[in-house]
Amino acid sequence: MDKKMRAWVLRDKQQMFLEERPMPVPKDDEVLIKIKSMGICGSDLHFYTDLRIGDYATNGNPLIVGHECAGEIVAVGKNCKKSKIGDRVIVEPGIPCMKCDECRAGRYNFCHDMYFMGTPPWDGCMCEYVAWPEFLTYQMPEEMSWQEGAMIEPFVVGLQSVRNSGIQFSDNAVVLGCGAIGLMVIEALKAAGVGRIIAIGRTQKKLDLALQVGATDVINSRECQDVAAEVRKMTDGWGAQYAFECVGSGETFYEINNYVRDGGTITYVGLMVEDGAPMPMASAVMRGLTYKTMIRYTNLFDRALILLKYKRADLLPLMTHQYSFEEGDIAFKTALNDKKNAIKVVINF
Repeated sequence: MDKKMRAWVLRDKQQMFLEERPMPVPKDDEVLIKIKSMGICGSDLHFYTDLRIGDYATNGNPLIVGHECAGEIVAVGKNCKKSKIGDRVIVEPGIPCMKCDECRAGRYNFCHDMYFMGTPPWDGCMCEYVAWPEFLTYQMPEEMSWQEGAMIEPFVVGLQSVRNSGIQFSDNAVVLGCGAIGLMVIEALKAAGVGRIIAIGRTQKKLDLALQVGATDVINSRECQDVAAEVRKMTDGWGAQYAFECVGSGETFYEINNYVRDGGTITYVGLMVEDGAPMPMASAVMRGLTYKTMIRYTNLFDRALILLKYKRADLLPLMTHQYSFEEGDIAFKTALNDKKNAIKVVINF
């Protein structure tokens, strides 16, 4: 008889149910992982509330969400070389084909046939067991907790954003938005040796945390009458050399243009459900601004582990809430409805 496992299944907007599913059987090059901790990502919340992000939509089909996870290997495929039962691992959640032109060029985040956890039509990790390719798992240091392991994926998003931007050590930067991803970008900027890091947000609690994890200055946009003028004051009157948009709204997509100097670079990190955000293209051209984006990541999980090993970053202060696996629906409601206090919500299995 096939073994069963429990999984949280999204069936409609904000309608998620704990159900039984067949336990996956690892292929020859896969390991079976018993999930121990999982983080809730902003993209998970988009599927939870809208059942879609851009072209990725559930189209009425059930979906297991989640892609930020760590766990213990409980079975090993016969062709696996580096893994053994009992290993503690984090998971890189995208499986590239490694055959298309993008993969062969080393840009596997643009793979034409990417399988990405928790993105329709592929199920994610909000279930008790996941079978996953061995080469996309990474050994956790003994001292690392399951919760910290589950937070490495969003840290890697921050690292990729910083890499894409082209920022150099001692440059200055503005980070707009102090949610989980904005704070991860701040951690990544600090690890990269960036000079002045100015965090802009609307919640003082999150701004205080931004200072704790690496920001040199903060601006509360609820209290500051002219944020752009304040940024210029902090940057020799010119504005920041680099800026990172980490909110994902039409308002902030436009707003962030005010915080960079002529010739500056803006990297858009925040996710939007639909197209249509306004852009000041006339002034952008006249000011010589550069726009960059990021999607997923390449070859950064092992680097993230090194940075954490040598204390170049500290992820655990970003974890504001923990819930048990059985409280999965409550965890999602908290992440959705308590934006003022919830930064990174972690589910422990």
